[in-house]
Amino acid sequence: MTRVTSPVFALERRSLLEMYADFLSRPRMFQSITEGDSPEERMIRTTKYFLTAFFSGKISSGGRKPYNPILGEFFECTWNNSDYDPVKFTAEQVSHNPPITALHLESPSKRVQLTGHVWSKPKFLGMAVGVELDGEICISLLEHDEEYLFTLPTVYVRSILTLPWVELGGVVKVVCRKSGYQGRSEERF
Repeated sequence: MTRVTSPVFALERRSLLEMYADFLSRPRMFQSITEGDSPEERMIRTTKYFLTAFFSGKISSGGRKPYNPILGEFFECTWNNSDYDPVKFTAEQVSHNPPITALHLESPSKRVQLTGHVWSKPKFLGMAVGVELDGEICISLLEHDEEYLFTLPTVYVRSILTLPWVELGGVVKVVCRKSGYQGRSEERF
């Protein structure tokens, strides 16, 4: 779908870069990762945050295609609230063909950051579109000198000609080399 012109009714009214902010818009949960007392608890908190991000993205988009960002397009936002310290998000389209986006999310006061790159590879599947998300996300807990590396799932947008809805599929892996913990989630369709 990155090279296909979509009808206006099928488009989300914003850029893909802004939609990535929706995926990561759980600032209090993001900051609470560092509050885990053990490597095991931090692994659970990190994985919970990452998987929750996909749930929030499913709700916000409703299966609509966002506008394709242009090369060099930049999106930035900050979440401020009395319940947590500010969290800043930045996304930039760093390649047009293939379409690659660089992401950065950070909370300096909690010394936690997320960095990553995402390359979306869409495929038509009849009445659905599968978007393979190639790339990697790294959540770094600077205070604990831990890095959690995540792979990305495939997103399936079903019923594209009527009321679209989203499913996730494929394998998501998480690894923390320092603690040796690793996890795997697999969805089959």
